[in-house]
Amino acid sequence: MEMKGKDGDKNHLSPFDQNGTQGKDGRISPSWRPPSAKSSRVGDEEEETGPRFRLYDKRSWEDQVQKERDAQRKLDKNNGKAVAHLVDGELKFEDDEEEARKTRDPTLQEGNILPDELSEVFTVDYYGKPLEEIDKYIKDKTFVAIAPRFSNKYIHRFTATKALGCLTPWNPVRKLAVYIATNQFFDYLVILTILCNCVFLAMPDDPASETAEYVFLGIYTLECIVKLTARGLIINKFTYLRDPWNWLDFVVIISAYVTIIIDFTSSPSTGEDDGSVFNPQMLRTFRVLRALKTVSIVPGLKTIVGALLRAFKLLFEVIILTTFCLMIFALFGLQVYVGILRQKCVANIPEYNATPSKSYLAYYDEWIKNDANWYQDGEGEYLICGNASAAGSCPSGYTCLPDIGENPNFGYTSFDHFGWAMLTSFQLITLDFWEDTYNKVIRAMGPWNVLFFVIVVFFGSFYLINLMLAVVAMSYEEEAVNTNREKEEKERKEAAKDKLKKEAAADKAKADKEVAKDSTKWKPPKEDGKQSNGTNNNKDSKDSKVGSNSKSGTVTVNGKPLQNYGKGRNPMVKMPSKDSGYSVQSNVSSHSGGSKDKDDPDNISLDSQSNPRKADSGTGSMSHGLNSDSIDKKTTTPIKPFIKQDSLANVSSSGIHLGDNDGDLSTKTKSSKPPPKIIKGSLKNSGEESTGRNEPGTLVDRNHSCMGKCCYCFIPWLRLQNLVFIFVSDPLFDLFITLCIGVNTIFMGLEYHNMPDQLVTATTVANIVFTVIFTLEAVLKLTAFGKFYFSNGWNNFDLVIVAASWIDFGLADLDGVSVIRTFRLLRVFKLAQSWRTMRVLLSIIMSTLGALGNLTVILVIIIYIFAVIGLQLFRKSYTADKFGEDGVPRWNFNTFFHALMLIFRILCGEWIEELWNCMRAADELCMVVFLPTLVFGYFIVLNLFLALLLNAFGSESLKGSDDNEEEDKLALAFGKIKRFCCCCCNRFKKTPRTASVGPDDIDEEKQIGMTDLDSDTKDKKAIANGTLKANGINHDKGEVDKAFDAKRDKFSDFDAARKASKAKDSTASNAGSTSKAGETKDKKDKKDKDGMALGDEANDMDDDDENKETVVEDCLPGFCMSNHALWSDFDESSFGKKWYKLRYTMCKIVEHKAFEYSILVCIALSSMSLAFEDVYLYTRPELEAALYYSNIVFAVLFTIEMLMKWIALGFKKYFTSFWTILDFFIVVISLASLIADAAGGEDISAFRSLRTLRAFRPLRAISRWQSMRIVVNALMLAIPAILNVLVVCMVFWLIFSIMGVQFLSGRFYKCKDASGEVLLPSVVANKSQCLAMASTHNYTWVNSNINFDNVLSGYLALFQVATYEGWMEVMDDAVDSTDVDKQPSFENNLYMYLYFVAFIIFGSFFTLNLIIGVIIDNFNALKKKYDGSALDMFLTQGQKNYMNTLKKLGSKKPQKTIKRPKAACQAVFYDVAVSTKFDLCIVVVIFMNMIAMAVDHYKMTKYVSNILDILNILFTTIFTLESVIKIIGLRHHYFRQPWNVFDFVVVVVSLVSIILEDLLASIFNPTLLRVFRVFRIGRVLRLIKAAKGIRKLLFALIISLPALINIGALLCLIMYIYAIIGMSLFGNMKIELPLDDTVNFQTFASSFVLLLRLSTSAGWNDILETMYLQPPDCDPDYATRPEGGEKFKYSTGDCGSPAFGVFYMVSYILIIFLVVINMYIAIILENFNQAHEAEEVGITEDDFDEFYVVWEKYDPLATQFIKYEHLSHFVGDLDPPLGIPRPNEIALVAFDLPIVEGDKIHCLDVLIALCKNVLGRVEETEEFKELKSQMEEKFQETFPTRVNTSKTSSTMQKKKEDVAAKTLQNAWRTFKTQKQLRNLTKMAMQKAEADENEKNSKTRGASLANLGKRLNSALSNFFSSSRPSSATSRHSIKSQTTVTTPGNSQRKSKSTLQVPAVGPIYPAKGSDKELEL
Repeated sequence: MEMKGKDGDKNHLSPFDQNGTQGKDGRISPSWRPPSAKSSRVGDEEEETGPRFRLYDKRSWEDQVQKERDAQRKLDKNNGKAVAHLVDGELKFEDDEEEARKTRDPTLQEGNILPDELSEVFTVDYYGKPLEEIDKYIKDKTFVAIAPRFSNKYIHRFTATKALGCLTPWNPVRKLAVYIATNQFFDYLVILTILCNCVFLAMPDDPASETAEYVFLGIYTLECIVKLTARGLIINKFTYLRDPWNWLDFVVIISAYVTIIIDFTSSPSTGEDDGSVFNPQMLRTFRVLRALKTVSIVPGLKTIVGALLRAFKLLFEVIILTTFCLMIFALFGLQVYVGILRQKCVANIPEYNATPSKSYLAYYDEWIKNDANWYQDGEGEYLICGNASAAGSCPSGYTCLPDIGENPNFGYTSFDHFGWAMLTSFQLITLDFWEDTYNKVIRAMGPWNVLFFVIVVFFGSFYLINLMLAVVAMSYEEEAVNTNREKEEKERKEAAKDKLKKEAAADKAKADKEVAKDSTKWKPPKEDGKQSNGTNNNKDSKDSKVGSNSKSGTVTVNGKPLQNYGKGRNPMVKMPSKDSGYSVQSNVSSHSGGSKDKDDPDNISLDSQSNPRKADSGTGSMSHGLNSDSIDKKTTTPIKPFIKQDSLANVSSSGIHLGDNDGDLSTKTKSSKPPPKIIKGSLKNSGEESTGRNEPGTLVDRNHSCMGKCCYCFIPWLRLQNLVFIFVSDPLFDLFITLCIGVNTIFMGLEYHNMPDQLVTATTVANIVFTVIFTLEAVLKLTAFGKFYFSNGWNNFDLVIVAASWIDFGLADLDGVSVIRTFRLLRVFKLAQSWRTMRVLLSIIMSTLGALGNLTVILVIIIYIFAVIGLQLFRKSYTADKFGEDGVPRWNFNTFFHALMLIFRILCGEWIEELWNCMRAADELCMVVFLPTLVFGYFIVLNLFLALLLNAFGSESLKGSDDNEEEDKLALAFGKIKRFCCCCCNRFKKTPRTASVGPDDIDEEKQIGMTDLDSDTKDKKAIANGTLKANGINHDKGEVDKAFDAKRDKFSDFDAARKASKAKDSTASNAGSTSKAGETKDKKDKKDKDGMALGDEANDMDDDDENKETVVEDCLPGFCMSNHALWSDFDESSFGKKWYKLRYTMCKIVEHKAFEYSILVCIALSSMSLAFEDVYLYTRPELEAALYYSNIVFAVLFTIEMLMKWIALGFKKYFTSFWTILDFFIVVISLASLIADAAGGEDISAFRSLRTLRAFRPLRAISRWQSMRIVVNALMLAIPAILNVLVVCMVFWLIFSIMGVQFLSGRFYKCKDASGEVLLPSVVANKSQCLAMASTHNYTWVNSNINFDNVLSGYLALFQVATYEGWMEVMDDAVDSTDVDKQPSFENNLYMYLYFVAFIIFGSFFTLNLIIGVIIDNFNALKKKYDGSALDMFLTQGQKNYMNTLKKLGSKKPQKTIKRPKAACQAVFYDVAVSTKFDLCIVVVIFMNMIAMAVDHYKMTKYVSNILDILNILFTTIFTLESVIKIIGLRHHYFRQPWNVFDFVVVVVSLVSIILEDLLASIFNPTLLRVFRVFRIGRVLRLIKAAKGIRKLLFALIISLPALINIGALLCLIMYIYAIIGMSLFGNMKIELPLDDTVNFQTFASSFVLLLRLSTSAGWNDILETMYLQPPDCDPDYATRPEGGEKFKYSTGDCGSPAFGVFYMVSYILIIFLVVINMYIAIILENFNQAHEAEEVGITEDDFDEFYVVWEKYDPLATQFIKYEHLSHFVGDLDPPLGIPRPNEIALVAFDLPIVEGDKIHCLDVLIALCKNVLGRVEETEEFKELKSQMEEKFQETFPTRVNTSKTSSTMQKKKEDVAAKTLQNAWRTFKTQKQLRNLTKMAMQKAEADENEKNSKTRGASLANLGKRLNSALSNFFSSSRPSSATSRHSIKSQTTVTTPGNSQRKSKSTLQVPAVGPIYPAKGSDKELEL
């Protein structure tokens, strides 16, 4: 690490602490050196001086090189091991492993904004220049450049190595390149170029675009060269091609040059497409990718793309799973449906006698191949038929033959080979036009194939596609959470900084004040003038106390103290006479004129604190004779400084009023009346929220400051303004405006095509009236609110609309200005002011639009890119000759606008039909555009939109705190009206409320909400019954608070209503309750008083059913029972007792399980009997009779049940429960229809519809079927919220519908010929021509069924557009529309598309997704309620247990490895079976098998099919061998694993199918054999075992199965009811396309199959069209029998009924599609989140499995212990999250794992420690302890060994012992060495003394000098090699070193400790100076 000091130990101090020390390079550097990044100590930063950033030069490079060497040397020295010391018994490590692993500082990454603390010290001179690295963690040699963009400083990082091999960072050329590359204007130039380029790309045929292309290429090349020069090419990090965005540029530029070269080289060629080798057009399309460059340059986009790419990582697993499932569906289709879609009806062959020239066979062949003999349906398509039992049959005279002609849809829809099968499966999964394939397959193969489609739709589409949503939503949520965290962090820092600044400013001010107190000098007048003009000193105004002698000391005039008016002015200077002249006026003007003076003490404190901006800065005319002290006390709060003041105001505010006894002046000032006090307006007292009440005698000034100067009648104006304000603020005014908006909306919605003149006049007058009203409202509000009018967004909105309305009047006669009329529609939005839900939804949409900004840009880029690619590739392909008589399709790539619209259509999920058209024009190349658009646009970006919305819901959702004002106002208005109408009991209760709505009470008001006002009447009743805890204001405040806290205001009313009804129940029953029932009543009461939170009943039902005590309720409601004396004696009379006994017995019977079940059986049977009443019933008279009698029997049974319940429960209880009322209603219907039958009225339509209502019988099952009731209850709780949103959506749609009526009413009429083709406008121009030719040519002038002729039709049309069904037809009509009564012309009104695009985005996308949002939101609320997952509300007890068991799989135990068998041959099998290589081979074989199955196709040659058969036998053999090997090797253990069992089953089935295929080929139907072959697909499923990610996703599905099954049951029930209603309403309807003999309502089966398809809203518009069937196309009196064709009388004949039809279809779609299916989605999202959370927490079942798999290697005998020395390797071998890669010593030591005898560690200890590590050192919560104890218990049961062993040590202990031992060894060695050295030194000294005495010659000196040298080198060797291990020893040795080695010795690094070898003591020459021992 770089942070170490010289002697290598860890230096915890920052580089700042080395101030003034000598650096490596010998420089004294007090400055901050970038290589070690920013300081960890904030305090020191202030003291630092010198530059924080240093330019990068040669020396910087040398430093970096040196640093790298040091780090390497250190690494070599320690062998990469962690070095530890013991300090006071604690381990201290030299380097932190965590720190060492860090490679980046996340805040300083390139592309980030420079952090504030660095940005403050950065100087502008350094912009764009190479600076030393600021990130201390980066190990590479890099430098940074800081450059501004969008007023932020951004970090750019470059490699410091030579760019392009020759340019160093300090080279001037590279410096210039860096400067340009980081310059913001360079970026802007590039962005501009890209935008221009995009414009030219969209005009491919324009000649200018070719020329421009070269210019753009030049600019891009220049940019590329600059960046290459600045960054270098690719070798190091941070070079040009290391950034993927630059790859994009590079590829685009290279491809451009390649195309230019190719163009030049191939230019001599003659034609365009002369078959030249290469088509440069393909390369040209690469240019489009330039549009993506905008992403890399605009900062916000990069992060969103980052989120997208991160989502893509997660999505990758989902995409793999989806592809995998697609393959399986495709393989299934390939095996079962191959070739069936070619079956057609061929006319029977006439008699033919063979001639020699043409045999019968040849004739037959020719006949069946002639398409004139094939049967066509009404739309000109060939009818597909089947020969299976219930398949679609051919009409008479035709026979169904296989293999005739092409596949349907131009040959693209089929399962004939793997590719088409994949495409068709993908079409089914995306649910685009899937009804087509569904109908065709069912016609060809029979209805049992519905199963395949159910699996594909419910699993493939709903589960997989929504998993994509789940993944995208989740990654977005994480992204959002991170962004918020960063934001909060930033805000916190800002706040801290502000606080510091404020404190500093306050201190400064204080100091100034002290100075001021000392000085009594006057300031010179010049400065004074400046100040009087309003530039007050800030410091002054901050803490000058009002009226105190702050600045000028105590200056006196004539002995009277001066009241400090001038603030530092010289009092001797004469004041302007104005002050004394008309002081009243001056005071007034001072108030009005914006000096923002305070007026009376009461207001001061309130206003200066609550709204500091309005606080006063001048203090002049404040005193008005008030005692200055009193003011002083009041305003001790520091008042913030204010903006420049106007001089006039100041003049007046500086009037010299002397002290209290200033009599003469005050008499002058006083006018006859005391002037009114004028309060400055603030948002609090002048905004929309204020109450309009002022204190008496005060006026609020809400005007601009200049008003006071120029307005002479200012006071009267203020009075008027205040009056108007009171009027406008009155709740009744609001109520009136709201009513006007409502009525206006109704008038706007009244317009329709061909309306009478009176109505036209009425609407015109109404429009004028309302415009005037709204203009008046705007004027009044503007008058009342003054300048505060514009602070409210709604007011500005109103003003715009009023202006637009008047412009509309002005331009009324002009043509084509209807666009301005649409502004009037926006008035509808004004409803949001008084309608909370709408306001919330609007705010959600607005807040999302902000977040959507970047996302929209990305979406636009994607749409643009794909549109241009399509334009470039296919614009010349769409020619008329390819499409024959159909003509070029409407949706094509011929122009840029068309291309954009087509891509938009694909984004809506409608792609398959256009893909077919495109493939007709340009072959399979089209998939290159269509499929990526679908995946990127439809799946990812649109899901991100939805994720954003859901996220907005989470945060915005119904925050009730500040939104209740309006409701309060309306509630108050209603309260006023109520009091006005009936001045009775309401008065005393309400008055205190209204009075209390002052500014101070508003918060309380908010908290309490207006719930009690709304539910006023309810409370009254409740009070009468005596259960309300407290009346009036305290109405259950806690509860309401709770409702708000949970952000569920939507429910508060619904909830309150339910609570109130319950309270009524319990109290009423209490009032007349008999003592017998007392106890339970008390219990019940308690419950009611606590108030049930929402959804309680769903929860309680479980308990209620199981342990009920039989309670006899009262017969009649409380008010009947309590008032009659009759009842009081009744209970005691003998009859009363008998009656009670009877009721008690009935109660017992009715509540008994058996009774319930028997009724359930009756319901089931009676419901099933309804399914038989189809149109064929007349052919089976016995069945008809049986049904008739059974109907009577059931009616009687249900009546008896009802009577029994009446007796048992009493009327009161019976008629207060929703379910029993439903029962009653159904019984009444049954009886009524029986009576009608008996009276012979079955043909009367009213009675027929009564019989239809019997279809509701199955609903009775819900209340008795627990799992279903739970789901319904959950739904019921969501319904208020959904309805709320639906109503808001209706309002949204209303606007679009009215717009549609204005643009398109009456324009969908067209003239058709006899065959129904629309005529060209050249043939028939208008209505009159058409009607004139009607008799001669049989022309008709008809309207489309779906049109915009009135608002309701508009709604239906928009509903079709929103569900993407039938929207093409609506859009075609709109785009072709011309004028009223004119014939439509092709694409006459092309830009009408934009209206629909706008609607799809706002009307469909936002609003429909809001419904999903509401449902998911509800889920989360209920989830909190149930403390578990949201699923629990859909589960019964048993199912909950099942789920919990599944979840507990996590606590696994180590499995004993299956012992290797003793027998040698068996052992070989065992080795093979358990080896991973064997498994891998099998996976490869499975893949190969899959490929072989995919080769299968229609009409294979004999050769291919033989090869495939052989391969199949081969694979089957391999899999059989595999299972045999495993069975032999693993013995009975083989069957312990579920996967093995699965394999075994697949093998057996494969073998059986091969044998059967051979034996029974002749006997059996080939389709049955196909089904056998399907089982082969089972082998492919084995791949799931290998893929962990897929397994996780499927696990989420399995967890949600129980809940999904319950919802599925509800779905089926609804479909059942609708099927029966459909059968009885539409069974006799005439069969016209798209209805046919399989798609119809004639039988229960066909109705059900049709409704199953409609549950995805697929093709519902076609079915609705048939219901519009009216005479003359049908017979209104007679229907036709399906068999034999005889007519019989029927109420509606064989016509449809449009009104019924619309209601039936729309209600079905809404209920199924929006509610149930969204619930399905919500559950899946929820489960996916749970599965993901488990992963986020980090530990899943798989991780435990993996832990034990690795454990087995180290502990093959499952002893549960491993050796301590293996621990590091074991933990290193584990995969993340549990694994810790080596080096992991520090972590393991820190775990402090217990070690038992034999140096072993137990697996549980390791596992718990690793879990704690992953979960981030969990604090030991109760749950965790519990979990741990559970695991402990489990292990103790399974393995008692752990309990029996005793702990001897721990890893921490072990390491400490280790370090201690090493330290002791080192110390001992050091001690020995030092002792030897001392002895040596002693000997040497003695010798020296002796020798000196003996002989004092030079030779001796020389030898001693030599000895000195040797000692020196020996000692330095020793000291450089021995590593002192603790602080104390280090210190002592250092001190000794200083004694022993005085010279500046050179240290040589040695790795081991050596005792110096001492050579001969008397060597040769030297001088005695050198030896100083």
